[in-house]
Amino acid sequence: MTAATEVRTTREDDSRFYPYPPTGEQLDSVTTVIGATNSKPWIKKWYGTSSMAWAVDHMSLLAQTLRDEGRQAAIDLGKDAAEQLRAVKADAGTYVHDVQEALILWAASPGRTGSDIALPVLPDHLRDAWYDDEPLVDVVDWMVDGFLAFVTHFDPVIEATEMAVYNQPLGIAGTLDMIIVLTGYAIHPDGDRLIACRGSVVSVCVDTKTGRNPEGTWKEQLAAYRRMTECLLPMGDLQPMPRTDAAAVLHLRPSYPDGYLLMMVAGPADDAAWERFEKAASIYRERQSVKGKPGKAIRPLRADGTMPGPRICDLASEGYGRALSPLGKALGAATELEDLARFTVADVLAVKGVGPKLIETIRLMLADHGLSLAGEAIAKGEAA
Repeated sequence: MTAATEVRTTREDDSRFYPYPPTGEQLDSVTTVIGATNSKPWIKKWYGTSSMAWAVDHMSLLAQTLRDEGRQAAIDLGKDAAEQLRAVKADAGTYVHDVQEALILWAASPGRTGSDIALPVLPDHLRDAWYDDEPLVDVVDWMVDGFLAFVTHFDPVIEATEMAVYNQPLGIAGTLDMIIVLTGYAIHPDGDRLIACRGSVVSVCVDTKTGRNPEGTWKEQLAAYRRMTECLLPMGDLQPMPRTDAAAVLHLRPSYPDGYLLMMVAGPADDAAWERFEKAASIYRERQSVKGKPGKAIRPLRADGTMPGPRICDLASEGYGRALSPLGKALGAATELEDLARFTVADVLAVKGVGPKLIETIRLMLADHGLSLAGEAIAKGEAA
């Protein structure tokens, strides 16, 4: 069987993507798109507060390190501690997600009872960890209580769980928590809530959340999931996405009387959330394709009023990659391409760090500016 976690991949910058099964194309995860376009200024504050708290708690150790090993060693010690705190926080978040997944899979199993829930083992390094300003062990307890109450009250039929879903035309994918069917409900004509309707059924795409404060982006996440075009079945088959009538957030919190709230996202709110997500996806993708350099470098005119040619340093972030660094180190960043064009292939190969592959890049770079290495002619149509 194919689990969503087996098809999801994390890049070095912690962003996630899903290889599209037919082609291997990298589709950005819904949460990556939302996270990259949603400002969270409190994160920096959390890092600052956490680092400062650790420093206050370990002042003697910092002072001794500063005295014995110097300022940089003391800074590195604090940085390492901050990274460890971040790692524990990330691991706690992963464990909470694993608990959610276990609860959902339990709810989808036949003959379920509250005593047969198989929760993941809590790692030793998380036994004293906190999650969202509360002890992690307490969080797990009220998550279980709230989820059990939800299943008892609604008795949902679970049609899909932890399913990888894809929208290849938009370049996105994700993992939805569950699709459930509720009996005896219908969508109000206004489209913003459910009403009692004997004999009627409603199919709902549900995402489980545990965070203290609801976020507006939850609607966008659900709207994106509902509009996926394909899904990956357990045996690895790609099929059309099941139709759903609405979306809902299952918010598990101990402050709710029953330990949960099931909050509907449908109608105009759902449509508006989808429009916001489409805009976010467009901005995210466009920013990925934009080079860091604003534009072409501008040089002052020569004394005779002519424009000097580009220098090696002027071409950074213009697509010539690793060819610029060895040339800049050997010849100087201010070297003009016209001067480089006086070199032969043998001269350039003598530069440390330049090999046959980079020669081709250098040829292209010169050709793009109407130049060529000494003894070589620019191929017809090659110059920009």
